[in-house]
Amino acid sequence: MDLSGPEGLQLLLEALKTSGAARITLRGESMHPTLRDGWRLHVRALRSDELRVGDIGAFLHGQILTIHRLIWKKRTAEKEWLIFQGDNNPARELVAPEAVLGKVESAEVEREDGSVTPPFPVGADERAWFYRCLYRAHQGMIGLFPSTSLPGEGESGGLFYRALRLLFRMVEPIFAPRPRR
Repeated sequence: MDLSGPEGLQLLLEALKTSGAARITLRGESMHPTLRDGWRLHVRALRSDELRVGDIGAFLHGQILTIHRLIWKKRTAEKEWLIFQGDNNPARELVAPEAVLGKVESAEVEREDGSVTPPFPVGADERAWFYRCLYRAHQGMIGLFPSTSLPGEGESGGLFYRALRLLFRMVEPIFAPRPRR
């Protein structure tokens, strides 16, 4: 599906709404090495609350379709926000739940001879495991130490939160390194 213009994006939204799935061609390197430019991705429509930390999601960032990994969920008094990041991208996006379109479940690659590989699952890898384990551990710690919860806007957080954040920043490059371009 060509998503280069508003018509392509509208076709994607219609396909996800009517059939619950769509197939798109990835453009860009922000998910390298997990996903590669030119791969055909199978996206299944689902609500944001069905997306698990570690999954690769499809969402609208403004009017641009973005494919990145869900690395955290942040609850505020009003709603739950999702934090996405590309596997090859240092920037993190805070995304509203209503912007989520679905989950990338599999990919296929066109070979040089024109044939296409059978679809293979994507997203169930070391990065997904790392973010899921860390998120679950953090959720468990909030019950024991409320100061480990994410701070509000403009706050630095409690001592336990700052210690956890430092630990996270030290361990993340081991389990989820950023490839060199």
